[in-house]
Amino acid sequence: MIDELKSEIEKTFNKKIINRGDCEDLAQAIYEQNGIMLSYNTLRRLFGLAENRKIRESSLDLLARYCGYQSYEMFCRRFAEKDSLPTWEHLFMLISQGNTPLLIKFLITKKKQRDNFTISLAICLRELIRKRDLKSLITFFQEPAFQFSNLTYDDVLQIGVIVGVGFREFSDDELESNLLLEPNFRNLVVKIFVDYGRLFGKYGKWIDFLSKQKNIDVETVTFIACIKTWQLLLANEQVESATLEHVPNLAINQHPILFGRIFGIKMLTTNSTIERRKLINSMRIRIKKEPHLITELLYEPRFQCIVFPNTILSESIEEFEELKSTIKLKYHFSHAAIYQLLQVSLLIKKKQYLKANNQLLNIDQFTITHSYQEIIEVYSSFFQLVLAKKLEQKNVKKLEIQFNEKRQIVTYPLFTDAYFENYFDE
Repeated sequence: MIDELKSEIEKTFNKKIINRGDCEDLAQAIYEQNGIMLSYNTLRRLFGLAENRKIRESSLDLLARYCGYQSYEMFCRRFAEKDSLPTWEHLFMLISQGNTPLLIKFLITKKKQRDNFTISLAICLRELIRKRDLKSLITFFQEPAFQFSNLTYDDVLQIGVIVGVGFREFSDDELESNLLLEPNFRNLVVKIFVDYGRLFGKYGKWIDFLSKQKNIDVETVTFIACIKTWQLLLANEQVESATLEHVPNLAINQHPILFGRIFGIKMLTTNSTIERRKLINSMRIRIKKEPHLITELLYEPRFQCIVFPNTILSESIEEFEELKSTIKLKYHFSHAAIYQLLQVSLLIKKKQYLKANNQLLNIDQFTITHSYQEIIEVYSSFFQLVLAKKLEQKNVKKLEIQFNEKRQIVTYPLFTDAYFENYFDE
């Protein structure tokens, strides 16, 4: 970035720095502008006219201020932003031109260079959806370089959320139906951005559509069965055995988040003590074999425990709560926030209100992935209201209004007044 700063200095000075006299004149110009004298020898070293030595940070800050920036650090940030503009302009130009092969080639290059690839691909997909360009969308989702198996989970999560949230304000039954038939769309969007705020709306319609399709891959069939069962639980409806038949047994080779989802669903729906013991033992074995996946394995069960607090699942999950979650990847922060919210509910149940309040205040809700955010905000607002009443705080009325506003966004049949009134009852 030093070379860029030198170029910016010459632009501001309106002259190339090629000799000692230029350095002396530049030093005088800097003094006249900032009231601080910088040695012309420092400038000579900077521009390669004397023996090169490392320039002090304070000197770089002064030179950056001469060019109109607050500091050298700010110059580096702003310059990087300016430098990226042509890239984004080129991306949107390619999208507007509708040159799909060239656009794909451009994105593959960004992927190889690790240069804002995921955000670029997500933006591109959203623009194509907005344009209702189904042909190009199919080409993108079928491109080998953009397959789920060829992307990191962090990449997939970012793409899924950005594309998925776009469908909240978009409706085109024909386009959506065609995309849902694409395996990679299901992998990158449907099974990643599980829109818990719209399980009885747009997202629920997607699940209903997929449940009627034939020749769908086994993992998607399993996923659909879990979501359909979850819908029934949230609707306070009986889960029939025919529905549960599509939820497979736990298997060591299942994706850890899917494994956890199946574990929780089965714990909430079985009446067999023997079956519960088998499930808990299977979770023990998986955690022992892959302790680095604790965060993923317990993600869904922890969330399910927040929604159904007084269940056998809640009792069983406490066995694993002593195990520390790992924070290594971006999406782990969302998992950790949900874990912390579950801890708040357990502390309230134990009447440790001050500790629960401190824990709740320390949860960074901005880290929670958007698919969970609306429903998590309901519980966060509810716990805040409960604690305000227990601690006799003055803002109870305000919190009641806030809680009711959150409830109106997520319209689960389960969310009755009685549900929240009895939430902490044994």
